[in-house]
Amino acid sequence: MTDLIDIGSARRDAATNTVLVQAKAAQIGATPDDAPSFDSAPVFGQLGITAVPWPADERGKAQGTVDETVPGHNGVITSIRDARAAGIVQELGPGETAIHSTGPDFDSLVLLKKQLAAIMVGDDCAIVMDRENKRFTISCFGLHFEMSEANGVVLTTDGGAMLQLHGAVANLMGQVVLGGRNPIGPLCWSPTPVVGVTGSTAPTFGVFIGV
Repeated sequence: MTDLIDIGSARRDAATNTVLVQAKAAQIGATPDDAPSFDSAPVFGQLGITAVPWPADERGKAQGTVDETVPGHNGVITSIRDARAAGIVQELGPGETAIHSTGPDFDSLVLLKKQLAAIMVGDDCAIVMDRENKRFTISCFGLHFEMSEANGVVLTTDGGAMLQLHGAVANLMGQVVLGGRNPIGPLCWSPTPVVGVTGSTAPTFGVFIGV
């Protein structure tokens, strides 16, 4: 018999690494009933994807279906869903797929869309491979790396420094320090040749000798 169950908690079997859950047949009606329990029921999930359900809490609980006809088990869990993570559906359209965590505040997500794959953690870390727009980006904590047909290769920081390689041109923006991290003086140059004077005479804007 197949039945709907409420999952209270889950654990990993130390000997087999099998995911086991503590479950009870879903209650029907407003009053407690004598629905059967399933102790240490193994999860038979999708090949290649393994998830440990988050325990029941004040936000709700995971649910699944149990098959009681498998020999050697009082029940095996054949599928699981968790409505506490249902908000991820708003990120999806027809034909799109998501892999995501289900614990509170985990905020880790893999999105598979048309010609696009993205890995996101929270709202400030993302890797996006966008083949349709010919763009690959990594963004974390205000730092950004991009490879795209439109902009070439771009590195930027939250402080405003930028390196861009586009076509045959290399652009560098920000304070430039040569020879070390700490600037000790500006690099100088000579705007016009001066008879009898060797070396540079004018400071170069934004370029420094460093140690």
